[in-house]
Amino acid sequence: MTAPGEDQDLADVQFFEIPHMRQLTTEQNEGTTCVWCAEPLAPGTGVALCTGSTWAPHSCRPCYPIRAAIVSTYRDLYTHWTTCRQCETAALLGDRLCAEARHGQTALLRARTAADKGRPVCFSCHNPITEQELAAGTFAPLVWTGPSASHRGFIHTGACMWNESPW
Repeated sequence: MTAPGEDQDLADVQFFEIPHMRQLTTEQNEGTTCVWCAEPLAPGTGVALCTGSTWAPHSCRPCYPIRAAIVSTYRDLYTHWTTCRQCETAALLGDRLCAEARHGQTALLRARTAADKGRPVCFSCHNPITEQELAAGTFAPLVWTGPSASHRGFIHTGACMWNESPW
């Protein structure tokens, strides 16, 4: 039995965090080394990331909770941001999001740092979100649904949000 949210975390880790199979080594695709740190895995010691498939990526036990923290904190922040009237208004004006959202941003950035992910990049202008913008909390999560998949990312709040996308 899994704890609440674990099934969703695994589904999100599968979809948003596992590198594409072409980026993985043979051992990572076979599940004998971790997909993130390439640590060798003894049989039965890793976390199966894809079940019911011939593709068998696995994670070591230390890497999985780090990636699960990224997807769960992102999901929590996105859910909050899309339901909080104060954050909706702040995003439109380029102001700080509410205290709950700021806490969520901090948790998400901490999770990204633990996974050695770089600074978030804005979907609209394609520029990294600067240290000052991270400190000011003037960015928000964004889910963009493309023709074949959803993409999770970030956007500057305020004017950048309304710029024409070069795509």
